[in-house]
Amino acid sequence: MEEERSFSTRTLNVASFGLLALAITILAGGIWSALLVTNLRSSPAVPWSVPAMALLLWLAWSYLGGSGWPHSTSEARRRYLRANRKSGQTYLWALVAGVLSVVALAGTWIVLFRFVKMPPNALSDVSSYPRITVALMILMGSLVSPLMEEAGFRGYFQVALEREVRAPLAVVISSVVFAFAHGPTQSTSEGAGG
Repeated sequence: MEEERSFSTRTLNVASFGLLALAITILAGGIWSALLVTNLRSSPAVPWSVPAMALLLWLAWSYLGGSGWPHSTSEARRRYLRANRKSGQTYLWALVAGVLSVVALAGTWIVLFRFVKMPPNALSDVSSYPRITVALMILMGSLVSPLMEEAGFRGYFQVALEREVRAPLAVVISSVVFAFAHGPTQSTSEGAGG
C-alpha cells in the first residue's frame, strides 16, 4: 500500500511539474501577444512592447532561476531551471549546429514544395508598420517562446522527471509532452493521426 501511494504521489508530482511547464509557456506567450496587439493598435511607430517584454522575460528568468521571494524556495528554483554556464566553445558549436539545421530545414522545404503543392501561409500584411517595429517584434517573438519553453520543459519538467526515471527516458517523455503541447498550433496532433 505504501509503495502504491508513493508511486501515485510521485506521478502526481511529475504531472504537476508538466502543468507548471505548460503554464509558464502559455503565460509568457499570452503576455507577449497582449503587449504586441496593444502596441500595434495604439502606437505602431514606437515598439514599446519589446523593451516591456524584455524586462518581463528577465524578471521571469531571474525568478525561475532562484531570485526573489520566497527565499526558502530559491535553491530549488535554481536547481530546477538548470541554466548552468557553458564554455564559449560550447556556444559556438551550438550556433554552428543551429545554423546548419536551419539550412537543412530550408533545403527540405524547397524540395518538398517541389513535390507537393501547398497553399501559401496566410500571413498578416505588415507593410503598413515601420520596418524597425516589425524587426524588433519578430526578434522578441523569437525569444519569448524558446526561453520560457526551455525553462518550463527542459528545466523544471525534465528535472522532475529525472528524479523518477533515467535521464534518457526523461528526455523522451519531456520531448513527447513538449510536442503534444505544440499540437494545437503546429499540427502535431494531426501529424500523429489525431
